[in-house]
Amino acid sequence: MTKSMSDTRETVSHTWNIQLRASVDVAVIGGGSAGVAAATSAARNGASTILVERYGFLGGTSTAGMVGPFMTSYTADGKRQLVAGVFQEVIDRMVAMGGAVDPSTTEPGTAWSSFIKLGHANVTPFHVESLKMAALEMVCDSGAQIRFHTSFVDVVMQGERITDIVILDKAGLGLLRPKVVIDTSGDGDIAVKAGAPFELGRREDGRMMPVTLFLSIGNVDDEKVADWMREHEVLHPGERLFECIVKQATARGEWTLEREFLNLYREPTPGQWRINTTRVQNIDGTNPDDLSRAEIESRRQAWDLVRFLRSHCPGLEDAQLLATASQVGVRETRHILGDYVLNGQDVLEGRRFDDGIAQCSYPIDIHDPDGPRGRLEGIRSDHYEVPYRCLVPRQVDNLLVAGRPISADHEGAASARVIPPCYATGQAAGTAAALSLKQDVTPRQLDVELLRMTLRNQGAVL
Repeated sequence: MTKSMSDTRETVSHTWNIQLRASVDVAVIGGGSAGVAAATSAARNGASTILVERYGFLGGTSTAGMVGPFMTSYTADGKRQLVAGVFQEVIDRMVAMGGAVDPSTTEPGTAWSSFIKLGHANVTPFHVESLKMAALEMVCDSGAQIRFHTSFVDVVMQGERITDIVILDKAGLGLLRPKVVIDTSGDGDIAVKAGAPFELGRREDGRMMPVTLFLSIGNVDDEKVADWMREHEVLHPGERLFECIVKQATARGEWTLEREFLNLYREPTPGQWRINTTRVQNIDGTNPDDLSRAEIESRRQAWDLVRFLRSHCPGLEDAQLLATASQVGVRETRHILGDYVLNGQDVLEGRRFDDGIAQCSYPIDIHDPDGPRGRLEGIRSDHYEVPYRCLVPRQVDNLLVAGRPISADHEGAASARVIPPCYATGQAAGTAAALSLKQDVTPRQLDVELLRMTLRNQGAVL
């Protein structure tokens, strides 16, 4: 379902005199995973760079949303690392701080991966606070500027080129004047305002995957949980952690969430686990009314869930709620249409591209927009590639898109949406933006072989 910007509600016209705050080579809008990688890479490659972030910290979904662990950055068999570069540098910083477990040491089917095997080898457990500091240091050390507590408002266009970005901070409205813009907003906000075409959710009906509020719990008996899972696997191989308990509780009317299993991931600190289980359906993450409803409902679910864990799950009898995320985790909204659209078959068949700028192996992971279950389907090769063309939106000359809203369909995005690919596409976008300025060409006209060579030299795996 292809969308364009339109609104039939009543409007009021008002004229503002907006002060120019800064002129830079590259403006990166959104300080999540892709934004951290993009800003770091653009600055390292010689571009004056500014990173705009609405919170007072970086990390986006991984910090404000507490989404973790990072899913696999290795091939499906765990033998070769696929996403390195800036992503691995962030991990190295967290490990040095005692705030993460390196993915080279985590195996599938363990507590680190909620005892899931398919697509869950070499995950990266981490502490949210360590990621905030590691990401901050990465960007600051690169020389990029950061504007915290700043929101994107609009773009000023000249033909198919963005001339200015309108921002809002405590001082009011302001302008940034970049030569190249990188949209790492998570929802393609900048691309849509600039007139790029997009699809919303599933092509056939616009439905999107449900949203989830992550939470963390403490005072868990780690060994008791692991022992229960080992004993249960003998009788019911392939079932997820506490899945039978959820089924039994559902039959008795004691389980009210629209989900048929629990996702609990052990964290680096003993006795602490991250929970990915709440679920709210029929949410459009670009609609503020829907987002408000999702926050209300998911926070109620979080407390109901903790009570359920205490009363039903071995090892969690004394669990304590430590934190809920600052925002719900949104899996899918807009897919910005670029010069190529990554599709499900590309993922499953492990397709390679002449302009490949990232390698990924995570399965197609669709949380069903219509019901409680989903689809986790592994790829038929050790990896697939994301082509550079997926980062280049149609109809806008000086814009790149990285992270979750890259040009991919519902199935393709269901794999490429996870954190390691977001870092990889962010690094590619930041590098491409800087190189295009050096070459005095638009990002679309950039020599892709020059981009690929530069990415390899800076630690990316291609």
